[in-house]
Amino acid sequence: MKLSKTEHLTNLVDQTLNETPFELVHLEYKKEGAEWVLRVYVDHAEGVNLDRCAEATRLISEMLDEQDPIEQGFQMEVSSPGIDRPLVKLTHFQRFLGHRVKIKLVKSHEGVKQVEGLLRSADEKQIQVESETDNKMLLIPMELISKANLKPILEFK
Repeated sequence: MKLSKTEHLTNLVDQTLNETPFELVHLEYKKEGAEWVLRVYVDHAEGVNLDRCAEATRLISEMLDEQDPIEQGFQMEVSSPGIDRPLVKLTHFQRFLGHRVKIKLVKSHEGVKQVEGLLRSADEKQIQVESETDNKMLLIPMELISKANLKPILEFK
């Protein structure tokens, strides 16, 4: 089975960052208007700041120059995943057990298409979320998740 361009780029960037303190959180490669954009979200054990984004950009750029996997011109953006970081890999879900999440589904499941609540468990097949709406525990198959993000409650004092 042939990989999509995004899957291929994800593999290349993941391999590039594998031996560094950076973690590839998510990668997007898409056309926005007339431009192609490669958007890379990275994390670092000590947090992501401007210097670390520049370092990750340099590492990824060197690999892209060497491998040349993209035929057309594009812009690359490297940034932190943000406070509402996407949850893409099983390890992401497992790392953020007990945290508040927002899950969007590809189709309705147990009467819901989207849920916000506490992430209670995660394995290869499903996640469990305690819904904020009714405190009901929802078991959601991984293949039904179209988008998952942390959804922290921000308190300003």
